[in-house]
Amino acid sequence: MQKNLIALALAGLAALPALAQSNVTIYGLVDMGYKWSGDNIEDRVSSRSALDSGMSAGSRLGFKGTEDLGNGFKAGFVLEQGINLDSGTAGQGGRLFGRQSYVSLSGGFGTVALGRQYPAGYLLTATVDPFGSGTAGQYNSVYLTEYRWDNAVTYVSPTLGGFSVSAAYTQNANYADESPNNRGEGDVGDVRAWSIVPQYSNGPIFVGINLQEMRAKSTGLHDGETVRVYDLAGSYDFGVAKLAASYGVRRASTVDFSPDSAALSGKDSKQWFLGLTVPVGAAGTVRASYVQRQTEVAAGGADAKASQWALGYEHALSKRTALYAVYADITNNNAAKDSGLYASIGDAMTGGVAGGDGYQRAVNVGLRHSF
Repeated sequence: MQKNLIALALAGLAALPALAQSNVTIYGLVDMGYKWSGDNIEDRVSSRSALDSGMSAGSRLGFKGTEDLGNGFKAGFVLEQGINLDSGTAGQGGRLFGRQSYVSLSGGFGTVALGRQYPAGYLLTATVDPFGSGTAGQYNSVYLTEYRWDNAVTYVSPTLGGFSVSAAYTQNANYADESPNNRGEGDVGDVRAWSIVPQYSNGPIFVGINLQEMRAKSTGLHDGETVRVYDLAGSYDFGVAKLAASYGVRRASTVDFSPDSAALSGKDSKQWFLGLTVPVGAAGTVRASYVQRQTEVAAGGADAKASQWALGYEHALSKRTALYAVYADITNNNAAKDSGLYASIGDAMTGGVAGGDGYQRAVNVGLRHSF
């Protein structure tokens, strides 16, 4: 739904006369359904049965707009807030626009944006995942990745012959402002990070490489330490089925201190997934994936190993509304459980070691509507 000026008038974000040439859009997504979780890492914790929000995709309300500046240049912005439909509260820890909030300038050179955004590496692997980084089947319940970076500068190049480049840089990705002297308090402090993703898309083929580094700038234990990430991801659409795969390596100078991975007791990781998407009739889609990760335990001993298989079905009721059902099952070895490097099934965008409350099995059945 597009309405000139109305979005910002409702939000009280700016004076109306200054936006007379702007095109502003109100958009959103609401997702709600039933979730059963079981097989907890802790034997004393029983299964969980609940109505949850944002299972296949995070529920949200957003405002975006563009202004034609002439000579091929455009200014733009995105302000996107997460919403918990089950309680009516804000998502992303109560942030006003915690999903995304940035301003951009685009032209023949590409697009430059500044603010809270998705890093280029996450966009690569989430695009390839058959479950789109959502539902109990999301790849990132096992596959370690970064989700959003604060204080980020991003760049997306024009596409030439199917080739393009995305990049991101931040002085502190760690969900806070840059600290004095750019060296934050505590063991990790500020996380200085960059990501570069060259990719190629042509017809049924898509492939990309993520090169990423995070460096801790702190007054504490991990000052100057790095985590380097390498991902190769791609897909091929045969028409009757779409195959996808990703292989990633995370190399830590001492430990994986990334706040998103929550793998502080681990060092290097190797991870991969295979995915399949099959259209069924005019409105149905079957999705399946298998994900595996092996993480070196920093304290020594056997490596922590985790794997997940998932199967799901989605039925489009219209272009904007769909029903979905997904089942996923995770297996952790004893080293993963003992070290705290186990995988568990989380909500959309909170997977990996950081999310899931220890549950290793889950069923999702829900309804999603976008506007």
